[in-house]
Amino acid sequence: MLLQNMYYEPALGGANRSGRRWMELLAARGHECMVLALVSSPSAPPAEDRLIAGVRVRLCHGRALPATAASLLRAESPDWVLVPSDDPGQLMLGAAVAYDPARVVYVAHTIQQLPFGPAAYYPSAAGTRLLRKAGAVVSVSEAAAAHLTRWAGLPSVVIRPHVYADRPPPSSPPATRSETVMVNPCAVKGIELFLALAAAFPEQRFVAIPTWGTTPEDRAALDAAPNVTIREPEPDLRPLLRSARALVMPSLWDETFGYTCVEAMAEGVPVLASDVGGLREAKLGVPYRLPVRPVTAYRLARGRPVPTVPEQDPEPWRRALGALLSDEEHHRDIATRSRAAADAFIASLDPHALERHLIRLSEGAT
Repeated sequence: MLLQNMYYEPALGGANRSGRRWMELLAARGHECMVLALVSSPSAPPAEDRLIAGVRVRLCHGRALPATAASLLRAESPDWVLVPSDDPGQLMLGAAVAYDPARVVYVAHTIQQLPFGPAAYYPSAAGTRLLRKAGAVVSVSEAAAAHLTRWAGLPSVVIRPHVYADRPPPSSPPATRSETVMVNPCAVKGIELFLALAAAFPEQRFVAIPTWGTTPEDRAALDAAPNVTIREPEPDLRPLLRSARALVMPSLWDETFGYTCVEAMAEGVPVLASDVGGLREAKLGVPYRLPVRPVTAYRLARGRPVPTVPEQDPEPWRRALGALLSDEEHHRDIATRSRAAADAFIASLDPHALERHLIRLSEGAT
């Protein structure tokens, strides 16, 4: 059972997508799988159980999640309960631990959602004690595993989610790709650097794809830039990447990994990424990793964390993007190396690694 204090559909963020992919893979292997997740709209009625790709899914409103989780756990008696770190207040974790801590597998998807460490949105000694009761901890990247060890002394097993679709060779040759793309433009993802690049290259076409972090103020700033076009997100990014000459990921926080980075590279799209957190892993040794001044502090506003964003230097980003825009041979080299590295990385992933881990845990418990 997956207890998810976030949306199951649409699955646009990395944590949403990887959790859903894991459950669908387990269901396809003959396991009975159920998900409790947050309904996507506060005004939407709670849904009855639905079958999505072989997974039984129940959606409910946030205020009903803890009681619904407790009721489902009693009724279903699952062998294992997966709880993502994206769980403000540890509502799902609390319900799972109350059911049976030995059956809880905590999944570290988002460093900022962990209850400890300097990047924590909601630092909590009680939340950390609750997490220590989990029977097992899984990290989705080396960066997440290192964070757990450094700031809480918690061991974990690294299991990289296989969220990447099979893909044919890129349909568009590099010369026909003309857009500089950013996904999820918002403060912590570096929207100011994206807008600075758009201003530095007024003849270049920029595309912004807003997702969970983009605020109305962010949209207004994007709309005000004459060479920025907003396109709505899709679960499959490939159609949006077909016209991309470059993807920029100027994140100012510690990314846990960077699925979008690998997806773009697999499409032969050069990626300019911040030299922070899990993006260092996601770049797979291919340029560019560029400097930023990361966010180190948050303040609460109406119960939500608001980052204190340091002033950034766009010059290294301007130089790197300028080289990709103006030098065809250089662009072709980075595009070719990006695809080769991404293809090798994706081929190295075991889609059934989580299943194998759960089987090992079950064998160890008997």
